[in-house]
Amino acid sequence: MGMHAWWWRITALGDSAVLLPIALLLAAWLLLRAGTRATGWWWLGVLCVDVGVVALSKLLYMGWGLHPPGLDFVGLCGHCALSFLIWPVLAALLAAPARRRWRIVAALLGALLALGVTVSRLALDAHSPSEAVLGTLWGALLAALFLWHERRPGRLQQAGGWMALGLLLPLLLTYGRAFPSNRILEVIARRVSGHTRIYTRCDLPRDLRGDACAPPRVGMRKH
Repeated sequence: MGMHAWWWRITALGDSAVLLPIALLLAAWLLLRAGTRATGWWWLGVLCVDVGVVALSKLLYMGWGLHPPGLDFVGLCGHCALSFLIWPVLAALLAAPARRRWRIVAALLGALLALGVTVSRLALDAHSPSEAVLGTLWGALLAALFLWHERRPGRLQQAGGWMALGLLLPLLLTYGRAFPSNRILEVIARRVSGHTRIYTRCDLPRDLRGDACAPPRVGMRKH
């Protein structure tokens, strides 16, 4: 098996088809138990903020061509942002019954797995460095906020490692599938902006995007 195929195997661990079911099952499990209900609402809120900001960053470019000046950037890397939020938190929950230092080690191992996803996105040329790095930082910030919020003794332990282990079931069922997030966002961008076409990377200035695209198309037609 070539290196390219291995990168695809790693990047599949960051797809929304895998991570969103895991995250939502985790939220449901936490909300159903009185002892972890507050944690569940906090987790659901952090997840929504993560997904919402990633989607907004892509919609702003697709619909109106808005992006940070001077960067090859068409939206935060969703694989990176979700991976750095979900894998460290899930790993910490797997180590919930252990001492605090082992939970920290587990979270760092989860972050290492998420880092592999980030590297795979760059290796596969699926995202620019700015998109991957900013997506990584965004997900890592939210994961750190969640784990810091749940740092008090007994909070994470109430969740239980067996619960977190059971949440890996979606990984077996959905690994290798691709969630059509970009196609969904394209439809939303067209409807909200009123444009007949969306902005793509090829619409970035050539000095930012390089020679990977044909010359950008000019003008935006309205319905």
